[in-house]
Amino acid sequence: MRARTWIAALALINAAPAVLAGTCEATSAKTHTPLVELYTSEGCSSCPPADRWLSSLKGRDNVVALAFHVDYWDYIGWKDRFAEPRNSQRQRDWARQTGAGTIYTPQVLVDGRDARAWRGGDPLSSAQTNEPATARIHLRADSGATGTRLNAQVSAPPDRAARLIVARFEHGHQSRVEAGENDGRTLHHDYVVRDWEVHDLPASGTLDTQLQFLPGERTGGFAAYVEDARTGRILQSVALGDCS
Repeated sequence: MRARTWIAALALINAAPAVLAGTCEATSAKTHTPLVELYTSEGCSSCPPADRWLSSLKGRDNVVALAFHVDYWDYIGWKDRFAEPRNSQRQRDWARQTGAGTIYTPQVLVDGRDARAWRGGDPLSSAQTNEPATARIHLRADSGATGTRLNAQVSAPPDRAARLIVARFEHGHQSRVEAGENDGRTLHHDYVVRDWEVHDLPASGTLDTQLQFLPGERTGGFAAYVEDARTGRILQSVALGDCS
């Protein structure tokens, strides 16, 4: 009888779904926190140095970083599994919005402006980190086995035509490339954008919205930033790590 009871209890434990829940919050700083966006591709031979530079930003709490993998180099022989057409379209939209003559990889944007100084320099040196922030972002994440429910509360200047972008990113990815310009190389990636959403702010300049993200492959977190829809300038940004 005891053996049957133990077996039944064991079966019940094995049948129960694992629930790994956690809650965490983050609020943007009172001063401006710069946003770094890297547009990159595993099919681009000049991109790995930029990927490494972006990884060097890990551990800094005074910057928010993201890597958008684009798909327009997939045709040369290697399909980047992190690339999404909408990432490429975001880069094109940025070029059209700002009047930039071209897009390229690797391209680094700091607060919505082209920043080529990452090659041997510090593109963040010109960021307006001491200026008062013109927008405020508060994030609350509730994570479990089925994903993360994220609440975003945003305030920005009214009638600014601003929008909120929230991205889920992951660290520690590795790819063994077997074709194309990086054939034979093992590439390492951090801040890889795996999903993102856009929400327009109402004329009042305040937004309170709920977002749902699926579980990720790797640890990472979320980045949220408020963008001027007319100029592409970043008003404020904040990052939130994985909840556990």
